[in-house]
Amino acid sequence: MPLLFILLAISGAAGGEKGSLKYENQLLETELRIAQTPNVYSVIDLKNKKILLKAKGVLLRELSIEAYRIWGNLPAIKTAALVKKSALFAPKRVLVNPKAGEIDAPPSEETFELKDMPTNFTLVLEGDISISVRPKPTHPLSSLWSIRYPVQWYLTRPVLTVWHTMRREPFTSIEIVLDPGDARSLYWSFLEGMKAMVLSPGAPS
Repeated sequence: MPLLFILLAISGAAGGEKGSLKYENQLLETELRIAQTPNVYSVIDLKNKKILLKAKGVLLRELSIEAYRIWGNLPAIKTAALVKKSALFAPKRVLVNPKAGEIDAPPSEETFELKDMPTNFTLVLEGDISISVRPKPTHPLSSLWSIRYPVQWYLTRPVLTVWHTMRREPFTSIEIVLDPGDARSLYWSFLEGMKAMVLSPGAPS
């Protein structure tokens, strides 16, 4: 009997290594396809709790994920483009009229800085994947205010699941908590049409 247990353990370890190797190859092949384009892309690595902003395989910035939760099915590796991003207090570009006497000067757009970006927003990826980005509480009042997020999550996700099921559409929802500065950087950097690789926490080690 002990010999049987040893053989089963060895077989399980070999199977795990095979699955891990297959996953690593799939990961490399997927990123290679994206990295061949000149555009910036993101790797949302839930397993290792980090978001990588990259271009042609070169790391531009790494953001730490403080916490996350998932609703719905998420494959080990999901590649999708950003369809839209929305925020309650999203910065809106306005035209600045030329000053008096500058008759020939065309109106110009007001420019924004990183500090103007929201920390609370939603990213919608292809395939009905919704990623809600929330700021990490930084003081007692924000900690108290953040209590509403899990309440909203567990009240709205079942309703959204039923809605999408009736429409025969897939639905996956992810909530990510970032440091406020990192949240602003993600909103600033992640533009519509950009590709994202979402790595499930259940991927092989």
